[in-house]
Amino acid sequence: MSRTILGFAFIGCCGLLISSGCGPDLSHLPATVTAEGVVTLDGKPIEGAMISFISPTTQYHATAQSDAQGRFSLKAFNEKPGAVPGNYALEVNKTVVSGTSAENTEGGDGAALTVSFGLPKRYASMATSRLKAEIPATGTSDLKIELTSK
Repeated sequence: MSRTILGFAFIGCCGLLISSGCGPDLSHLPATVTAEGVVTLDGKPIEGAMISFISPTTQYHATAQSDAQGRFSLKAFNEKPGAVPGNYALEVNKTVVSGTSAENTEGGDGAALTVSFGLPKRYASMATSRLKAEIPATGTSDLKIELTSK
C-alpha cells in the first residue's frame, strides 16, 4: 500500500514540475511569429510531409510535419512555436515505407521493406526545389506550398 501512495506522490511531483515551467528555457531565443499553412501536390493535401524553412542569410530555420489536411504549424529551434520573421528557402520531403519487415512475419521470411520518396525528388533540397517563402513580422496563417508532380 505504501508503494502505491509513493507512486502517486511521485507522479504528482512530476506533474507540478512540468506545469511550473521546468521545460527548456526558450526566452533567450529570438522572437517568433505564427507561421502556419498548407502543403499540396497537384492541388491535393499532403499528409506526413516534412517541411523545412531554411534561412539563407541567418542560422535560423523552422520545421513542421503536415497533417491529413496538409496543414502545418512551424516550430523554430525544435521547440518554439512559429518562425523568426524573414525570407526562407524551402525543402519538402516525404518518406514512404512499404512492404513487410522480416521480423514481423511468421517464420521471419517476409518481404523486405521498401523506402521511397513520396514526393518529386527536386523538392527534397533547397538547391533544387526553387521554393521560397517570407514570414512577415506580423506572422501568417496562410502559407501555401503548392507542389506539382510535373
